Amino acid sequence: MKKIFALVILSSILTLLSAQSLGESAFKENRPEEAIPLLEEEIQKGTASVQAYNFLGLAYYQTANFTKSVEIFSLGLRTAGTNKKILAYNQGNAYFALKQYDQAVKSYSLAYGADPAFTKALLNRANAYLMADELKSSLADYQSYILSVSDDPQREEIQAMIEALRKEIDRREEDAKFAALEEERLREEAERLEEELKKQKEEEERIREEERKKREAEEAEQRRLEEERRAEEAERRRKLLEDVANSLQQTDSTNMSAGTEDLIDYDQESELD
Repeated sequence: MKKIFALVILSSILTLLSAQSLGESAFKENRPEEAIPLLEEEIQKGTASVQAYNFLGLAYYQTANFTKSVEIFSLGLRTAGTNKKILAYNQGNAYFALKQYDQAVKSYSLAYGADPAFTKALLNRANAYLMADELKSSLADYQSYILSVSDDPQREEIQAMIEALRKEIDRREEDAKFAALEEERLREEAERLEEELKKQKEEEERIREEERKKREAEEAEQRRLEEERRAEEAERRRKLLEDVANSLQQTDSTNMSAGTEDLIDYDQESELD
């Protein structure tokens, strides 16, 4: 009887497991479009396995819905019991596909931090650093990867990338030095031109001041000359008037009466008494 009961329980469990794995089966059979709604339903109902988040995120990735893929991997990372290393790694790939390389670096770093032996995350982080134009960080990761995986089939290509990065970093440093020197030269040239312009303005101001003083002196001289001219003209008119007055003055003594009949005798008493 106990054996029969155990078989019934086992059969129920297998049936339940079969129902829960429909989405996973569709994914594993390379049918991501069919797997997506099944996996979402299983997750929503709470019947999904901890692997369902990874499968669903990959299904969205395979259908080129990278934004949704990132969201599902993030949800899986917040869920207890899930494989954080794999979820973070796959999320990094989704971010990489979205060309969000800084975010990809963070996800790969999370995966690599969870397991330092997980060198795939290290290699992909090197690629993400490269695409983010963080060449020194990319170089460091490629070098670490070569040391960790000496038998990698792509070793020659990676080594060539390392050499190319070294040359590019050296070139950029030289360019940066040249740019710094050129910036300093341009700054000094700008200061020199500014000083020359200042001197030129001062010279122009000095010339304007001299011209102003000269103009004021000329105007003062003109006023002085004009005042002298007016004074001379006034003097000439005065003399002319004097000459006219003198010419009209009667100075002929023969016209004056010399008789005594009209003279008053002051010795006589006044008749007014």
